[in-house]
Amino acid sequence: MRKKIWGMILAAGMMTALLGGCASEDATSDTVSEEAVSDTQTESDAISEEESTVSKQEVSAAEGIDVDLTQLSSTMVYSEVYNMMLVPDEYIGKTVKMNGAFTTYENEETGQIYYACIIQDATACCSQGIEFELAGDYTYPDDYPQEDTEIVVQGTFETYEEDGLTYCRLADATME
Repeated sequence: MRKKIWGMILAAGMMTALLGGCASEDATSDTVSEEAVSDTQTESDAISEEESTVSKQEVSAAEGIDVDLTQLSSTMVYSEVYNMMLVPDEYIGKTVKMNGAFTTYENEETGQIYYACIIQDATACCSQGIEFELAGDYTYPDDYPQEDTEIVVQGTFETYEEDGLTYCRLADATME
């Protein structure tokens, strides 16, 4: 019983210390003023960034691009590509533009070569990629860049099934 009482007293004392605080009135008003200035600056920066993003989105929309990953920060690109892999049905039929490193994968059993654009996250520790299939008749390696070359790819997002698994890719793609 004594332990419970001491525990409640200790808890009440801690709550009083946390809620009471020990800042003087002058220090509190200085803090509020600094916070107000900081908040105003943050809002101004956010508005400028939002206006910039809106104008980039308007340009992309005018070009017929639904998802323009070339206009996003590395963190946002990585997040958006992850989302595309997580919920691909939300992106099917949309025109996607992205930039990243060119890479290939060859299925040793079938000999099929797959082409992809790989994006690193902000810390370059993780990567996500989207397979693409160029529109037209191209031959690898003659018509493709070297591995790890920076490319820009644009195509229509779709899914397909192979060996019982669902994959995502940009179909009818163009590559710069």
